[in-house]
Amino acid sequence: MGIGEDPVTLTATIAALEEPAHALAGLEARLTAHLTRFGGYHRRFAAALSRAGTEPAWITGTGRDSCHQVWFELHEDLIATLGLTR
Repeated sequence: MGIGEDPVTLTATIAALEEPAHALAGLEARLTAHLTRFGGYHRRFAAALSRAGTEPAWITGTGRDSCHQVWFELHEDLIATLGLTR
């Protein structure tokens, strides 16, 4: 609700996403060792994150290859690969 909390800055948000971006590189390497179609998620996420400093919509925007969009697609790809249903 934001009551009593300091507002989150764009800089802090980008910094917080740098660790998951780094971890995604390792995850992608392990996945692509078995299924090449998992390649590119890290590159796309990192590209969106690098653009976010000048245009914050690259973090959560729709209709573009934003961090959110890439993460969502990876999530859906993993679910489909595992044969899980929602």
